[in-house]
Amino acid sequence: MRLFISNLNRFTTTSQVVALLIPFGFVKSAKLNMSILNGYSEGTAMIEMEYDAGSSAIRELNDRRFMNRYIKVEENFGAFA
Repeated sequence: MRLFISNLNRFTTTSQVVALLIPFGFVKSAKLNMSILNGYSEGTAMIEMEYDAGSSAIRELNDRRFMNRYIKVEENFGAFA
């Protein structure tokens, strides 16, 4: 399952996003979208996990506070870049 996470803090790292998701299951891949202008996160990430783990992560993490922001976690039906 592909997940799309938005409203991340601009100082968020890929490692922090993976650590947030590890309790739900194995993270196959994680890509944090970075700004080419300043090198900070654009506030979004694309994650790939097993279907059951991804479903649990969506249920538990959507609208949860993470690094002083309320993040949105949803299924990504588009292709990875």
